[in-house]
Amino acid sequence: MHRRPFFAGLLLLLTFLCGIPNGLANPQKTVLDVGSKSQLFIEREVVFDARGVSFTLHPARKVSREPLLKPDQPCEGESVQLYGTVLYDNDEKIFKMWYLGARSDYFSREVTFYATSLDGIRWDKRHRGTIESDNGKPHNAVADCLLASVMKDPHDPDPNRRYKMVCYQYDRGYCSMVSADGLHWRDTGPGTILPMSYVEDVITACWSDTHQRFMVFAKQAMPVMGRRRRTTWTSFSHDFVHWSEARPAIVADRRDDFGSRIRSEKVRPLLKYPDNPNVMRAEIYGMGAYAAESCLIGFPWIFTATLNVPNYGNQDGPMEVQFAVTRDLKEWQRPFRQPVIELDQPGRWDGGMLCTASYAFDHQDEVRLYYFGSSHTHGPVDQTERKHRTGIGLATWQKDRFVSVDGPPAGGTLTTVPLEFSGSRLELNANVKPQGKIVVELLDMSLRRLGSWPASQPVVGDDLRHVVKFGDVQDVSELAGKPLILRFHLFEAQLYAFAFRE
Repeated sequence: MHRRPFFAGLLLLLTFLCGIPNGLANPQKTVLDVGSKSQLFIEREVVFDARGVSFTLHPARKVSREPLLKPDQPCEGESVQLYGTVLYDNDEKIFKMWYLGARSDYFSREVTFYATSLDGIRWDKRHRGTIESDNGKPHNAVADCLLASVMKDPHDPDPNRRYKMVCYQYDRGYCSMVSADGLHWRDTGPGTILPMSYVEDVITACWSDTHQRFMVFAKQAMPVMGRRRRTTWTSFSHDFVHWSEARPAIVADRRDDFGSRIRSEKVRPLLKYPDNPNVMRAEIYGMGAYAAESCLIGFPWIFTATLNVPNYGNQDGPMEVQFAVTRDLKEWQRPFRQPVIELDQPGRWDGGMLCTASYAFDHQDEVRLYYFGSSHTHGPVDQTERKHRTGIGLATWQKDRFVSVDGPPAGGTLTTVPLEFSGSRLELNANVKPQGKIVVELLDMSLRRLGSWPASQPVVGDDLRHVVKFGDVQDVSELAGKPLILRFHLFEAQLYAFAFRE
């Protein structure tokens, strides 16, 4: 007779204790703090309601149909790959590339080479290498490693650590190096940086100003839907010395598998064997990244395995580049499963397989993503087949123009979640057709227009930085730090991003 009050009291106590905040709980958020950072539409966290509009993926534009860099030096062997990095050095005003060559009389295994460019298009390989070749002849190789993800760190007080590299070495696995000039490298330690259970051969890395940390994306094989598949794991560091425990980030799902046949048909003339339905699947082979202002954009390399090649020990199939995105570096979203860099027609140098540089970067008002292309798929290359070509190309977007919200002639609306901002004016990255317009309203939590703020003047034209005026007023600083909602009315217009700027 006394048990019921006892258990009722225990239940109340547990309920009370579960509600007590603790250091392990994440703070509850009902307002998105956008600060003065550009907000994109690759994922929909900023969207509360969308009516009569569509979301459109915009693939990158290839700068050239021919490779910008191809194997034309004997030290590079028969192929070059951008299992590496391109960056723009603001101090020296030049582009720098660390790329991978093939085995040759110079090197018995793949090593990392170095080239520079004044415009990012025409590349100079006339640099003296810093590692010893097997035949003693001159070359432009600078590191005995693969997957050289190079970052220039202007904030490190030690000039001998100005350049930082994450890479893969055959006899060690995933490791890191530092350099004063990007040409002469030394290990940061005797061991690997990621003690993973099964080390694969692909790792990329970047620095994010938005998140203030170094991050790596490592390939790891793990069981996924009954198959052992390549996946991408992440790890982070604030000092390039101590790294967090690696955890799964991008893993193929059923939606990826359902696209396998479509992707394989694009390269059907290149596949030497019939598909095996019991093997065909999608895997995440590797990933490049781009540190946008409000999120991290990933460029996962989607490998479609069509079969296990007899007597080869690996799979055949194409590889393409897609989008992934995260705000908190924990939860990744992939709302689009279409390529963001298009494979060319079979037979072209980039018609069989694509992967990206370790990261994309801003140059003026452009996002640049260099990539590796192959005329062959992932299967074995017949050594007598001289048609196999590889090269390095460049894909670009105008700043922040990855995904647009499109309004039809009859109009549509997009309403944001509650926002807090800093800054003094609202800017839109938008392309409005001659007969179209965008009108913006500032709303309260009841979705009513703020009383003293009229609807904006129509935004027209094509601009990365339209300044929005409400009546004759563009200064919205009195609303900074206070929750509000934006409603965009779009008529024959593409809205790519918005930001409250200082």
